[in-house]
Amino acid sequence: MRLVDIMNQLPSLHGFTHMTKVNKGYSPDDKYLITVGETRYFVRLSDLVHHEKRQKEFALLQDLAKQGVHTHKAIDYTVLREANLSAMVVSFLEGSPADETIHQLSDSEQYQLGLAAGKQLSAIHRVKPPQNMNWEASQRKKFFTYFKAYQQDSYHLPQETKLVSFIDAHLPLLKHRPITLLHDDFHLGHIICKDQTFNGIIDFNGFDVGDPYHDFYNIALFSRRHSIPFCIGQINGYFPSAPDETFWQLYALYAAMTVFSTIVWTRQYDPPSFDDALERIQLILQDHDHFSWTKPIWYTDDYPLPNNANIF
Repeated sequence: MRLVDIMNQLPSLHGFTHMTKVNKGYSPDDKYLITVGETRYFVRLSDLVHHEKRQKEFALLQDLAKQGVHTHKAIDYTVLREANLSAMVVSFLEGSPADETIHQLSDSEQYQLGLAAGKQLSAIHRVKPPQNMNWEASQRKKFFTYFKAYQQDSYHLPQETKLVSFIDAHLPLLKHRPITLLHDDFHLGHIICKDQTFNGIIDFNGFDVGDPYHDFYNIALFSRRHSIPFCIGQINGYFPSAPDETFWQLYALYAAMTVFSTIVWTRQYDPPSFDDALERIQLILQDHDHFSWTKPIWYTDDYPLPNNANIF
């Protein structure tokens, strides 16, 4: 079936005048920006093997809207069996990914952006998760699968022993964690800025359920390198008061665990970016003095909130 015929079968896209393919990201889906009149829509075409999860994602976007989360508005979801595809149509969030624009902002504006992101993350975690799970068993299995693959690889970290000891000592913290909805890829690249302010969060297609504190690991892996004021703002926006030691222990545990998964994943799926991944890993190790402590050296809980800050 021709692409134009597929789009013409979607009720919200009748009379569309322009179509642009979106190539950014690692998703196997085909993504398009479609213009109808003066309105732009984001369309995701997925193989029907992903139908159940995409259908849940569409319902999830509706639930997120009820919680006041600024994200794509769910427009329609259609199964196209003849093409073996599902089509999800959502509103398009105007603006640019924050990782592309944050360096144009002042430290105060970066901090405000972080505050907005943290408050939104808290709202995401208030949405009822679509299922329950054994978080400890899941995370242990995931970590040891990655660690086994890491041990079989030719690259090994010089600080490996200390890092493994830290993880071993803190794995019991995974017991009895609350289970919430997770964005599961929450970082600056999925936060949209318009006119130098927060305009929403995108890419819930990889959503998961689990410990809400797990949604902070991308601060260590990605966002910290771009903007410390943003990272401090995200944490301060999420918590009504300074986070306790349990948060920092789990934050550090997830940061430490992601070191090994990042090495394995990058070596297997994106070898050209391995040097970049190692730079990010070195920052994580430096921030925690190779996990001699849990709270990263850049965090302060008395970062000044700008006068008359307007978070949204």
